Amino acid sequence: MKRTAKPIRLLLTAYGFFQFGVQVLWLGKWRMARLIRSGQKIVEQRQKALFYAHRNVVIYLNTLSRLDLVKFYFEGSPAQQPCIIMANHPSLLDFIIFLKDFPNAVCLYKTQTLDNPILSSFVQVAGYIQGMDGTPQASKRIISSCCERLREGHHVVIFPEGTRSKRTTEMHKFRTTGFHAAIKGDVPIQPVAIHCKPLLLGKNQSWSDFSQEMNRITVRYLSPIMLCDLSPEMQNSSGLSDMVKESINTALVELDS
Repeated sequence: MKRTAKPIRLLLTAYGFFQFGVQVLWLGKWRMARLIRSGQKIVEQRQKALFYAHRNVVIYLNTLSRLDLVKFYFEGSPAQQPCIIMANHPSLLDFIIFLKDFPNAVCLYKTQTLDNPILSSFVQVAGYIQGMDGTPQASKRIISSCCERLREGHHVVIFPEGTRSKRTTEMHKFRTTGFHAAIKGDVPIQPVAIHCKPLLLGKNQSWSDFSQEMNRITVRYLSPIMLCDLSPEMQNSSGLSDMVKESINTALVELDS
């Protein structure tokens, strides 16, 4: 497809953002909320609601591709068994992208998301896990919630930087709470490298930057890592964090070149 003229791209970008807002509001406040009713089968109801969200995500990503706004490329094999997904976080689209290959995934979200009128209902009804709130009890709560979701059969998606990445190939320091959850839950971690070219919807980028040119996002699923895969002196949360970060960083450098 030929590169679309800038005024048209701006219009298509605005449409893409509008569609996202409408779909998330509809899912969080109406459709998923109706699928999840109070009762004894809340786990099954949540799984059903998340699968419905997955179907809408697939449609939305295909729409962005057809509009020539973003092209998506997926490499590697997503883990089938419940595990913790650890990824860098260059774009606001990241948590949406994972619902394509993990229909039952729940994410760790920032506390500030509860103040977002579009996302707040969705993250709560979907059973997502609230992140750090600055209190000592938050880490224990997160670990407990992650283990609970894993037992229910969910994949748990965590962006261990705690915020969006500095650049496409540069990450912040990883927080270790999610790694403690993997150890306690005795599950593997699947590292995932997300590469954007150019960087889109990153930190301090406006939506109009998104429309300057056609964007490409490559998602590379890397080999799962278990604690027992590490040398004895590295079999702790810090060692696991270092191994996962190195795996993602190596993949990002390869993708960038």
